[in-house]
Amino acid sequence: MDAQLAKQHTVEPFYFEYTTRDAIMYALSIGCKAKNDLPYLYEGAEGFMPLPTYVVAPGFQANQILGWPGLDIDFLRMLHGEQYIESFEPLPAEGRLRSETRVVDVLDKGSGALIMTEITTYNASSGKKLAMQQICAFQVGGGKFGGAKSSPHEKKGSDIPKRPADKIVSEATSEDQAALYRMGSGDLNLIHIDPEKAKMVGFNTPILHGLCTMGFITRHVLNAFANNDARLFKAIKVRFASPVLPGQTLETHMWDKGDRVVKETGKTVVSNGYMLLHGKTGKGQAKL
Repeated sequence: MDAQLAKQHTVEPFYFEYTTRDAIMYALSIGCKAKNDLPYLYEGAEGFMPLPTYVVAPGFQANQILGWPGLDIDFLRMLHGEQYIESFEPLPAEGRLRSETRVVDVLDKGSGALIMTEITTYNASSGKKLAMQQICAFQVGGGKFGGAKSSPHEKKGSDIPKRPADKIVSEATSEDQAALYRMGSGDLNLIHIDPEKAKMVGFNTPILHGLCTMGFITRHVLNAFANNDARLFKAIKVRFASPVLPGQTLETHMWDKGDRVVKETGKTVVSNGYMLLHGKTGKGQAKL
C-alpha cells in the first residue's frame, strides 16, 4: 500500500440517474411498509421523498477503487467495516446526481489496511451538495506497510451508555431481504445471493448486506425519535461487527442523548453507532 499515492490520485465524477420507481424499490428493500411508510413508497403521496440512505446507491457505484494507484486490492479478502453518511439537502424525488470520490487515508492496522474513501454527491442540475459518505473498507492481509495508525479524517463511533435503552425496536427481516436489497440498491455482490460464492469467502449461506441492516436501523430511529420524518435525518455512523442472515430479526436498542441515537443487538451486528437528527440539541447517541 502507498497511502500518499492513493490520496493524490483523482478520478472523473460519476453520474447516476434515478426515478421515483428506483427510490421506491430501495425503500421496499429496507423493509418499508405501505401502511406506515407511504411518503417513501408512493410517488403521489404528500411529501414523497427518497429515504436519505438511498444515497448509498450512487455511492456504491462511485466507489470503484479496484486498480486505484497506491492500493493493493483483493475483493475476496476485503470487508466493509464502517459507513458514515451526512445529509446536507434532501434527495430530489428523481434526477441526476454527480458524485466525486477520493481516498482520504490508508491506515496500517497490522493484520490489514483500512482504506478510507469519501464520496460527495451533488445535484447534477443545480450543483447543490446533497450528501457525503465515508466508507471504511478493511483489506485483510494488507497491513504492515509502515503507514499511519489513525487519521484526522476518521468519523469515530460513539460509546454505548451503560443504562438500559430508552427505546427498543424489533423487526424480522425477510428470507428474501438480500435478494430485494440487490435490486433496490444496485449492490449485486454474489455473496448475498449465490450459496457457492458465499461459501468461497467463508459463509455457509448468503448474508445480508451491511447497508441493508443500516437501512433498517435508520427506519427504526426515524420512527422512534422523528415521527418517521426523514427530513429530520442529519447523519448516521455504523460499524459492522458481524453478519446478518436473511430472515433473522434485528433488534435496535436506542439511547436518546440529545442529538444522537446509538445502536446495538443481541448478537452485536452493528456497534458504536449513532444517528444525528435535526432539531436535537446537546450531546447524544443510540445503539443497535
